[in-house]
Amino acid sequence: MRITKIEQQIKNIKRYNIYIDGEYRFSVESDILQELCLSEGMELNETEFNKTLETIQYKGALRAALYMLARASKTEKEIERRLCEKQHDSKAIKRAVQYLKKIGYINDESYAESYIRAIKGTTGASRRSIYQKLFSKGIDKEIIKQKLDEAEMDDYESAAIAARKKAPYLKGSSREKRIKLLNFLYRKGFGIDACIKAAEELGFDED
Repeated sequence: MRITKIEQQIKNIKRYNIYIDGEYRFSVESDILQELCLSEGMELNETEFNKTLETIQYKGALRAALYMLARASKTEKEIERRLCEKQHDSKAIKRAVQYLKKIGYINDESYAESYIRAIKGTTGASRRSIYQKLFSKGIDKEIIKQKLDEAEMDDYESAAIAARKKAPYLKGSSREKRIKLLNFLYRKGFGIDACIKAAEELGFDED
């Protein structure tokens, strides 16, 4: 195999198209092109070609993942899903994710801990709603339970916060407000005992 042409892309001048034996085979970022010392006329056997392609795919997936993480923390599954959506090679995705986990850039335990800490005592989110949110992000259920326990998440405390925020917007009699508040808290994932206790704290009795 011979690299017969290296052509700069028109729409993205930082990428180059690589032609092998006169046919387009792949594209590569300019810095990776230089790093791999690819040049026109270079001869590659099948093993060298496959290794070069794997390296390019890996570095592309890694670069995309780092760009995502620079904007906001992500879980392992979120990174994998986003890279799949961008049609990166599956082996390259796995390799990039493993590397990022190794150096601590992806850490589901730290993500769950930070997420719970940011929400606890401020938003009035229930333990169940937090669990569901983290689970939807692909975090293992045992990690979620562990971090919720470590944070000593108290559903009553959170329900009380949510109730105090909602109360000023409730209309009707005390009984009507109580019913509306209980429905609101229940929909947010709080248990019935926490809902009732939070409503009673605000003076919304059954009478």
